[in-house]
Amino acid sequence: MAELVSKTYSEAIFEVALEEGRLNELQKEFDFVVESFTTYPDFYEIIKTPKISITEKKAVIQETFGGSISQTLLNFLKIVIDKKRGADILEIKRAFDARVDEQNGVVKATVESVIPLTDDQLDALSLRLKQLTGKEVQMSTQINPELLGGLVIKVGDRIIDGSVKFKLEGMLESLTQIII
Repeated sequence: MAELVSKTYSEAIFEVALEEGRLNELQKEFDFVVESFTTYPDFYEIIKTPKISITEKKAVIQETFGGSISQTLLNFLKIVIDKKRGADILEIKRAFDARVDEQNGVVKATVESVIPLTDDQLDALSLRLKQLTGKEVQMSTQINPELLGGLVIKVGDRIIDGSVKFKLEGMLESLTQIII
């Protein structure tokens, strides 16, 4: 249910931003709002809690962001609060970012390795992923010593597991089948 809510609201603000020709600007404003919520969790709690009235929440949003973000995003946040969906703002933002990435032909990738990859390795990997996806690739890296070696690459909902751990587990599975 939460996924449907976030997708519906994110699509609405995406369409408005696209219509206004302010997609990237609105995304930056939305980043600012979410950053405020993550930096000050008590502030986000005010927006989420049912203990505070909708009128008070909207006043807090107006006072906090009134001079910092566009009227478009401010009105959107007020609508979200009117519909009692304040707790879904972070998920709405994630869905919005995914929609903007799709529009801009960008895909996010996470690369796990045992040791840090060199810049040359990252560049080569980025180029290869761009060839595979046909999109610009934004990569983030993570160190995961449990892999033993190799890489695990996550691109969208696809996982490319080239880790030594995965290969050893596959070999163990094969050997178990032979023994039985």
